[in-house]
Amino acid sequence: MIDYQEVTIQNINFSAIGAQEIYENLRILYTTPEGSIPFDREFGINMAFLDQPTQIAQGRLIVEYTEKTKRFEPRAVVQEVLFDQDEQTGHLQPKVVIAIDLE
Repeated sequence: MIDYQEVTIQNINFSAIGAQEIYENLRILYTTPEGSIPFDREFGINMAFLDQPTQIAQGRLIVEYTEKTKRFEPRAVVQEVLFDQDEQTGHLQPKVVIAIDLE
């Protein structure tokens, strides 16, 4: 199971520019549940797969991060998604590796 309750957004820099602006945008995108933003219900990450088997949840989350990044922050490209897993609880913590194109 992927545990999103451990994720927090702290100290958002609303005046960020360049790469830092992209990181801020992605942090918000990745921690927002899809359907929770009025007038843009597709923004955020679809979490319907969270109770599925670990390998299925990982695969679907990789696709979700890749597609949502391409759509909502095209200056970044997902290179890979790594997972830290607690074997006893089954909780996963995703880590998204991105490349940034500022040109």
